[in-house]
Amino acid sequence: MSSPTSMNSAVHVYKRFVPQPVRSAAASTLPAGVRRKVKGGLARTLNRREARLHRRALRRVRRAGLGHSERRTQAPDGRVGHVHTGLTVDLARRLDHDLVTHALDAAEVPWFAVPALDDRRLCLAVEQRYKGTIRRVLRALLEEHTGYVVSVFPAASDTRETPGSHIKAWKHYGKAKVIRLTWLRTDPTEHLWVGEDQGVEIEFWTANTDLPHERLIGPRPNRVQRAVPAEASGIEIGLDRLSGYCDIDGDLEPTITLEDFDVVRLEEISFPVDAVLLWQHPGRWGEELLRAALRSLHQYAPWVDVVHVVAQAEPPAWLNADERLSVVRAQPGAEWQLDQLPDVADHFLLLRPGALIGRPVRPFDYFTPSGGTRPRRGPWNASESFAEWARAAYSVTGRVTGHGYAAGPQPYRAETLTRLGEAGAQPLPLTDDQTLPAVPGTHPMDGVVHHFGYVAGLADPSGEASVALHAALPGLGTHLERLLVRRDVQQLQLVGLGAKEAGARGGTEAIVRFLHQYFPVPSVFEHVRPQTPTEPDIHS
Repeated sequence: MSSPTSMNSAVHVYKRFVPQPVRSAAASTLPAGVRRKVKGGLARTLNRREARLHRRALRRVRRAGLGHSERRTQAPDGRVGHVHTGLTVDLARRLDHDLVTHALDAAEVPWFAVPALDDRRLCLAVEQRYKGTIRRVLRALLEEHTGYVVSVFPAASDTRETPGSHIKAWKHYGKAKVIRLTWLRTDPTEHLWVGEDQGVEIEFWTANTDLPHERLIGPRPNRVQRAVPAEASGIEIGLDRLSGYCDIDGDLEPTITLEDFDVVRLEEISFPVDAVLLWQHPGRWGEELLRAALRSLHQYAPWVDVVHVVAQAEPPAWLNADERLSVVRAQPGAEWQLDQLPDVADHFLLLRPGALIGRPVRPFDYFTPSGGTRPRRGPWNASESFAEWARAAYSVTGRVTGHGYAAGPQPYRAETLTRLGEAGAQPLPLTDDQTLPAVPGTHPMDGVVHHFGYVAGLADPSGEASVALHAALPGLGTHLERLLVRRDVQQLQLVGLGAKEAGARGGTEAIVRFLHQYFPVPSVFEHVRPQTPTEPDIHS
């Protein structure tokens, strides 16, 4: 029996090839049963032809060796996921890109990358005339490596949970001008899931011959232009030039775009950005905070150039010092002199103990293209207005502060620290946030440095705020569970792991378990993957 999709196709073909007068005459002279038999026979013919073409496309995909993972598993929502050891968000993005582009190459369909408006997803453009071939090869690809397809423009997400190998998953394809392919991927622990907010979008561009030179017209706006010459030359371009979330590494395989799209994005950051991590808490929970900070950079900020660990205590033996990770011994209070750190870039992220990146970030989330920093604004109350850092910031700038600064990873410039020292600012005494009984307000160093940078034109306070949690917070488990399920917080700041109340209430142990689940994938900054104990000794 013919499927509804086949019947719809048969009706479309019937209307296309049989003129309206003939259809009208047939409707008035031929019995309804005869007309149904004709359309049914046409539907069966189309079904057989489509099945033959699908098998041919599937053989082509299999010969190309596309779609490999260690095993398949079931995602929390019931869909099919793929397991990859060492999975990162950036790796998943490149796997998706390579899958689609190699499938298009196998089908001999020309394509080029487009700098889409949405940085989270890579976008490819193909000509409208290849739409039939593309559906067959992509359906075969999604059968070999299970994934999902939805129509983006016009929007239709009711096929989101239907595997792309099924005919009904493509029911909106005929009218779609942009589609999105997604694959759900996870690490062996199945705590980290990637893919729902990513995927590869395919735009169908149409040829316009109204002008002397043929042009290709895009179905929606992008960062550069919607019309390009049909004979434009293709060039290689790094994925980081198309998405700010990608790793900035010239050794990685580039993609292909048209020379007309090789234009600097408005938010593109061209200068190197380092990361500076402070290490000062030897012991189990202190090492877990450091490990989680390194994993958060590896997972969600792959564009960081060099990581500098400023150790105020004996560095852990598992640190893998190489060209991307340096370890520098320092005395307490050395964070006021980070501009003197050997070989540190002028722009860097400062991560104090407990500061973590919770989801993918771009350099633009912390810095402006002109080089300014973008610190997060924080709460402002009477305690903040009378804080010692507010008085110090006023004395060195002559400008009154009007807001605090949120905790979490901090964007810094070595130039700001140097100019602050030249202005005669004196370092303020710093407290250990991990031993305080409550979540502190603005960090004194952040308040002074960011306010000075703002007055000097080196900082532009903006961006999303951080979520700060104290290890002794009542109901901490609920907050941590929410973070694990949603993973929607860009910055995290965990404090109070060394407080007595946290140890008594089990908060420190809960946070250590949370860190293992939130950041299960080892980073390149670790010698070996540590064994996660069932009952971590948080007091050692």
